[in-house]
Amino acid sequence: MNIIIQTIIGNLQTLTQEKQITTQMLDTVCLQWFEADRRIIRTTTAGGREIAFRLLKEGQRLHHDDVVYLDKQLVIAVQIEPSDVMVLAPQTLPEMARACYEIGNKHTPLFLDGNELLLPFDKPLFEWLQAAGFAPTRQQRRLSEQLRANSAPGIGAGHSHSHSHDITGHHHH
Repeated sequence: MNIIIQTIIGNLQTLTQEKQITTQMLDTVCLQWFEADRRIIRTTTAGGREIAFRLLKEGQRLHHDDVVYLDKQLVIAVQIEPSDVMVLAPQTLPEMARACYEIGNKHTPLFLDGNELLLPFDKPLFEWLQAAGFAPTRQQRRLSEQLRANSAPGIGAGHSHSHSHDITGHHHH
């Protein structure tokens, strides 16, 4: 059975509360964080079902516990696998702003989890963050809510923009 997914139905908890999910069998499709905003993915669910994502809407991104298939017998939900991440917990708004600004200048994917910033683990960046006084920790966490620096939807990880940094570090467009 080859299932083609073109839309996200909703969230597992919400659909369960709304009684749309009751006795159905639950199957999961496991993805890495960096696969979550791909438009086309071919994979196999934990239960061995062939599944293909064809997400054509601009800026659509898969999240942990997204329900992508639902009928009377079966529910298929997305599971974002935990990965090796760096966690920063800035204590003040100015510290948070400085952390986001500095990390943004390095063009590293940045995720928000409550009041914590999460980034994919990278040893040189980890050491730089330590030296800059941000006290990062290394943990296994799920990267799900990615911060986007521009308002145009769908300009994901491979974005590019033309600007140069002069010797003072200021942007020039």
